[in-house]
Amino acid sequence: MCFSPEADLTAGVVLGVIAADALRRHPRRSDLPLALLPAVLAVHSLIEAVVWYAGRGQVDASVGTVATYAYLFIAFVVLPTLVPVAIWVREPDSRHRRALTALVLLGLAVSTVLFSVLLLHPVTATLDTHFIRYTTTIPVGALVVPGYVLAICGAGLLSSARMIRAFAIVNVLAVAVLTLINAAALTSLWCGWAVVTSVAIVSVIRRNESSHERDPRGQGDVSAAPAGHAKHRSANTKGRTISGRDHSRYRGSTMS
Repeated sequence: MCFSPEADLTAGVVLGVIAADALRRHPRRSDLPLALLPAVLAVHSLIEAVVWYAGRGQVDASVGTVATYAYLFIAFVVLPTLVPVAIWVREPDSRHRRALTALVLLGLAVSTVLFSVLLLHPVTATLDTHFIRYTTTIPVGALVVPGYVLAICGAGLLSSARMIRAFAIVNVLAVAVLTLINAAALTSLWCGWAVVTSVAIVSVIRRNESSHERDPRGQGDVSAAPAGHAKHRSANTKGRTISGRDHSRYRGSTMS
């Protein structure tokens, strides 16, 4: 994830603090998978620090092998499924949810294939100047690799929450730039982007926490409410029913 063991350790600690805040704040069970992501990224970064130290001969090689497989298990198996599930489980709009279901199934398929890779093929971790090169054999890689990227990067683009969708667009651009930097064998800055991503996740959860406090019935993230959603609900106040366009104005006044 990062360009040195010290950077990975630092990122892991920072991510751990962010993860603790995310897990402490999530007001709804549907936010739990999203709140878990910073914790997973923290563990991922700390594990790679062990891979670095093993490659330098500072820890036993067998420990380095276990760390390499653990690192790739998170990258290959956990993330392709957890990321789309985290977006899918909190999605209130049925149309967006159906589209996200396809990405959840794609993520599960990718995770299954890559898990078989860890079981059936050798894996090596080679230290370069500013990054670690992980090498293995991925069958039908021309399908698996695009599927991996689509499952992880595409989920946010299909969310009805404006904040998540906006970050997903930035994320696609950032991933493209970081991939080019890594491919050019310059350095690895993924841990830095993991921190940025985790901060964005906490921002979404804080927004939900604020919405939950103002709407104890658990309507959730206002930004996530799909257009027209308010037209299908009604609110009763002062003995009369407010619906449709009037209801939108009523909710806007109480939520602001």
